[in-house]
Amino acid sequence: MSRRILEEELKRKSVFRDAGKLLPDYVPASLVHRNKEFRWLAQVFRPIVENRASQRALITGGVGVGKTVLAIKFGSEMKAAAKDRKVDVDYFHINCRKDKSDYAIYAKLVQHYNPRWPYHGLGPEKLLNMVVSHLKTQDKFLILVLDEVDYFIQLNGPDIVYALTRAAEEAGERNRISLVAIAKDQSFLYRLDEATKSTFMHNILRLPNYTAKQLQDIMEPRIEEAFKGGAVDTEVVEMISEAAAKRGDARLALEFLWRAGMIADREGASEVSTEHAREAKTEIHPEFKKEFLRELQLHERLLLLAIARKLRITDQAYAITGEVEKSYEVVCEEYEEAPRKHTQLWEYYKRLEGLGLIELQSSGVGQRGMSTKISIPDVPLTWLEKELVSNLKRK
Repeated sequence: MSRRILEEELKRKSVFRDAGKLLPDYVPASLVHRNKEFRWLAQVFRPIVENRASQRALITGGVGVGKTVLAIKFGSEMKAAAKDRKVDVDYFHINCRKDKSDYAIYAKLVQHYNPRWPYHGLGPEKLLNMVVSHLKTQDKFLILVLDEVDYFIQLNGPDIVYALTRAAEEAGERNRISLVAIAKDQSFLYRLDEATKSTFMHNILRLPNYTAKQLQDIMEPRIEEAFKGGAVDTEVVEMISEAAAKRGDARLALEFLWRAGMIADREGASEVSTEHAREAKTEIHPEFKKEFLRELQLHERLLLLAIARKLRITDQAYAITGEVEKSYEVVCEEYEEAPRKHTQLWEYYKRLEGLGLIELQSSGVGQRGMSTKISIPDVPLTWLEKELVSNLKRK
């Protein structure tokens, strides 16, 4: 039975070409909306290649703003560019949530350079000296990324940063280790000694949250790599980008997109629809609360039902107020209620928006008399319609 299920799933048609292109550990060929920040890193670390001088920088920002992928991309490109100039620059990335001690980090560096080196039983200082000696002997320079360094320092204190920035100082040698620290913010710096803190304070790169348009630009090339041609409509991309823009989080946008594709596959669909996107958002962040429906007045429920039906029937991310109000009149006739005037409906729109049940946006120039777009991004429309109909029957 298990094998049969597995075979059925493996033979099932999919909207994906390569779903792995949407996962957090995938590094795209080019970084979208991070060229300015990449250039800043290139300027800061240029002395490694030109003068064999170590450098330090701190990258900060919220979740999903591209801190890690920027560092990975920069490290790999810097390594290649230095090689072209006959300078041996290595790059190594450590996640401090996985390697939670000084010993774990130094041991990983030792293994990186020579897996056969005996390191068990040696102290952190000895392990670091082995790395420093290897870099000197091989005439190498290392760009070491400490990802989530704020977590590490909170757990262990700041000694590792101090040691790495002064790794060759006692021997009177040049320091061959450059640091890129990644943290949510710079509040951890107060734990560092003044000299080390001063070095980072001069080189802090703050990554801003992405806008909805930027998230859309990030998703589009990923969609080409991850999905089959024509499987994802523009409206789906717009809906997901608007939802993820509340946090400015590209990782969240890609997760919405991946999950929406999985839902489409589960249903045997050939395309990812706006309804799949709504369901994906509900699965990841179930923000829609049934108790809000019970708080609504009769005509607020009728209006919400009209919006849900309009969006479901058209399979679009947005509906225009004028179109919704025609649908609302039909719903009122169905429930034998006299429809309210436009001015009253606008108060209902604002209350529904205030409860987080709908989103309102200006539709721009050229929409006379229908100047507002309405969306329901947080919940599957079929579920909402069913709940409202059941609710109205009880009413």
